Amino acid sequence: MTSSRPRKLRKDAAENAERLIAAAVRAGLAEGKFVPMEQIAAEAGVGVGTLYRRYPNREALLEAMAVRAYRLILAEAEDALESGETGHDAISRFLHRTFERRDELVLPLHGAPMTEGTESAELRARMRQTMSAIVERGHRDGSVRAEVNAGTVVRFGAMLAQPMSNVPDWPSAAAEQRAVFLRGIAPDPN
Repeated sequence: MTSSRPRKLRKDAAENAERLIAAAVRAGLAEGKFVPMEQIAAEAGVGVGTLYRRYPNREALLEAMAVRAYRLILAEAEDALESGETGHDAISRFLHRTFERRDELVLPLHGAPMTEGTESAELRARMRQTMSAIVERGHRDGSVRAEVNAGTVVRFGAMLAQPMSNVPDWPSAAAEQRAVFLRGIAPDPN
């Protein structure tokens, strides 16, 4: 019987893998997900053979990028859930923290393939459950409108993470949009 758990990488192989993913993220931000694999290898400071040994094709690299991003997003969502704040405050915390890390989230926020039966699909499902728990907390404590759901929050966060090229100070504009969104998901004051 074989284990489905991936074997642990040697230290140098793990460092190469992280450099490759970081280079792919940077290149993806600059040129999109179809950046040449050779360019990614060069930016990571490794040979193209090293890239293809670790990620035999573009799909494998995209999956690794999505896994890395989902892990980051999930960690922020779990932190917000565990904070004990109101649902609204936890959503605010999540949106602030993921915006701060937006450059690390090329995928899935910028177009990861929505594959099934993969580690990224498992992480995506866990993210959906965690964000649903945050929003449900907001419904229970009265801090979030009943029509708001996890998808509402995640889609908005994804939109904030993609700067508009014609807006000169995206962080300030995004902060304004976030404030409007957070007011919009709160119940009307009576």
